[in-house]
Amino acid sequence: MMRFSIKWVAVWCWLAVCSGPVMAAALPVLAESNVPFSYWQDGAIQGYCTDIVRATLGAARLPYQVDIQPWARIYTTTLARPGTLMYPVARTPERENKFKWIGPLVSNRIALFRKKGRGDVVVHSLDDARRYRIGVVNMDFREEYLRRKGFADGGDKTLMVVSSSDLLLPMLQAGRIDLVPLGLAKCAPHGLDCSQIEPVYVLSELESGLYMVFNRDTSDALVQQVRDGFERIRRSGRLARIMEPLNRIYGMSE
Repeated sequence: MMRFSIKWVAVWCWLAVCSGPVMAAALPVLAESNVPFSYWQDGAIQGYCTDIVRATLGAARLPYQVDIQPWARIYTTTLARPGTLMYPVARTPERENKFKWIGPLVSNRIALFRKKGRGDVVVHSLDDARRYRIGVVNMDFREEYLRRKGFADGGDKTLMVVSSSDLLLPMLQAGRIDLVPLGLAKCAPHGLDCSQIEPVYVLSELESGLYMVFNRDTSDALVQQVRDGFERIRRSGRLARIMEPLNRIYGMSE
């Protein structure tokens, strides 16, 4: 009887955490290493979007725990676990009904970058890019987009799929790939050192916002609590202050 009672107390607690509007335990928050939006530095998780998420959850008065993991892992975990928050996520038609969306946190413009000095890598259209090796992150929206456009694995001129965006620039510098689709904000303050790379073609179809998202089975009450927190920091001007370094470049705006 005691074992039965403990079991159902545990189930009740799990349901309360995942579906209640007020969290009894820390809200699980997942991010990938994605400079300058979310990344480890000096033993802490930093980044523009990290600062927005922290400010939002503080305004919502919710305890939380942020963890950085590879993109494919946080994506599948968030899809499977109600009450899980993930950021930053590009909003695409394919993902629209998979999550509950809060934001946008920031606009996101994507271009194909090459290593400086690679005059042999010439891209004036998406079809031109088919001649080259393009590095992408597994299950990332840029991989999904290029696959929809007919790019595939295999052969010399193809998609090279990796587990983390941190791997792409070293591969580009080493000549293992010819192109990488990156957000122009990657070169913002506290972002990547872009002195050795340059954009050659803007993927205008991929321009979108970056959001924080909940598993779609998360209670509307909890989602609204976080939305209200986000709206408070937006109205107060705190969101604009966090994003001000990005707002000055590449047409980024809140």
